[in-house]
Amino acid sequence: MELLSLVITVLAAFAATGTAIWQVRTQRVRQFEDVYVARYWSLLDRLSLPALRGAGAGGDAESATAAAYGSDSDTTAIRLYFRLSEDEADLRAQGWVSDETWGEWGGAIHAQMHRPPFDRVWAETLLDSDAGRDYGFVHLRRLWHDAAYDPPPTRPLRALLRRSPWRRRAVNRTSPTVT
Repeated sequence: MELLSLVITVLAAFAATGTAIWQVRTQRVRQFEDVYVARYWSLLDRLSLPALRGAGAGGDAESATAAAYGSDSDTTAIRLYFRLSEDEADLRAQGWVSDETWGEWGGAIHAQMHRPPFDRVWAETLLDSDAGRDYGFVHLRRLWHDAAYDPPPTRPLRALLRRSPWRRRAVNRTSPTVT
C-alpha cells in the first residue's frame, strides 16, 4: 500500500511540474508576441495618412502619384515592417509564436504586403534582397504567394512545443479581409 501511495505521489508531482513548466513557457510565448505587437503598432504610427489609406488604390492620378513617390519615412517604416514580419516568421519556426497568433499574423502579413504602397516597396525590397543589400526574406517570399504558409519548425521538438498538448488543432488558414 505504501508503494502505491509513493507511485501516486510521484506521478502527481511529475504532472504538477509538467503543468507548471508548460504554463511558464506559454507565458513566455505570450510575452514575445506582445513585444512584436508593440513593435508593429510603433511602425504603423510612423506611416503617413496616404500610406495608411493605401494611396494609389483609388485609381485617380493624385493617388497614383502618391503611391509611386511615397515619402522616404513611409518607405523606411514599410521596410522595417517587412523585417519585423520576417522576424515573426523566424520566431514561429523556432516555436515562439502560437498557432492562434500565427493564424492571425500570417494572413494579415500576406494581405498587407499586397496593399499599396506596401506592394511597391516589397518589389523594391526584393530587388535589394536579390542583390545582397537586404535580408533574404525567406519566409516573406513564401507568404507573398501563400497566405496559409506556416514556417516549418527548425527542430522536430519545436513542432510539439508550438502547440499546447490539449489543443492540437489546425490553424485557421483564412486570409483576413483588409478594408
